[in-house]
Amino acid sequence: MELHMEGGPVLAVCPNTAWQKTLTFENLQPGAVNRAESVRECGGGKGINVARVLRNLGFPVTVAGFAGGDTGKLLKEELLQSGAGDLTLSCRNATRCCYTIIDKASGLASELIEPSPEIAQNEVQELLKVLEAHMPEFSAVCLSGTLPPGVTAEFYAQIATMARQARIPVLLDAFRDVKATLAVGVHMLKINAGELRELSGETDLSNAAQKILSAWPVTWLAVTDGAEAAWLFNATQAWRFVIPALPQIVSPIGAGDCASAILVRRMAERPDPEKMPACFAEALACASASCLTPYPSAFDPADAEKIRPRICINLCF
Repeated sequence: MELHMEGGPVLAVCPNTAWQKTLTFENLQPGAVNRAESVRECGGGKGINVARVLRNLGFPVTVAGFAGGDTGKLLKEELLQSGAGDLTLSCRNATRCCYTIIDKASGLASELIEPSPEIAQNEVQELLKVLEAHMPEFSAVCLSGTLPPGVTAEFYAQIATMARQARIPVLLDAFRDVKATLAVGVHMLKINAGELRELSGETDLSNAAQKILSAWPVTWLAVTDGAEAAWLFNATQAWRFVIPALPQIVSPIGAGDCASAILVRRMAERPDPEKMPACFAEALACASASCLTPYPSAFDPADAEKIRPRICINLCF
């Protein structure tokens, strides 16, 4: 992907990190003994996925979150090897494991997620102090995913406040416990259609979007819906994005994080507002390309380049 190198590194905040194992089966049989034909391990969690995309494309990114136990050590080693900056805080409880189960016969991918470890209050406060000291180094911030036990809704809100004071744009990719963060204000809220309906209490996406944009200081609202049309809203306009059908879907795990990675990278470049629909189309192309691979947030840029011209953008109002 031809992204510019303007702006400094992105900060990817991932409070709910994971160690991800992807197991592929030729023909999964529930209730029976199944032996995987392959297994691949890597860091997991939405912010980790964002960082993987940016590092694979050669862009600077730093990860902040919590990492504990042997799985946390594996995660930190991966960040080191990738060249990503590491502001993860070593915590007392071990980082959870997540498992992606791919059944080649059915074409289905399932996700098994361990409970998130509890984060101690002193660990939360320590990470916030670290982020406050380093915030001026970044050009954009991505707040990604759910909050683990012990981390309250104020965590994202405090980071958004730091970024706002430093005039750094924030992308929020979460919908639970986000009202305090939305009240601070974010440059973009990126969620899926189901999450938007739940957050707004509205079934119609246009009505839901306008409710969100009227209630909080959110400049852009980007809405994905799997293979269905995606939407981009601001206070006065809406764009609909028709995504071409893929020849196959190997695994959609991490596709949304690919979109977040491209969007936050573009935000770091401070694009003119009229360019934002094109930025979202680019992000959707990368998300679609990632569905062609079995591993989270991994894709061939050449596949994204082929998909991008086939995404139809329609200005609705």
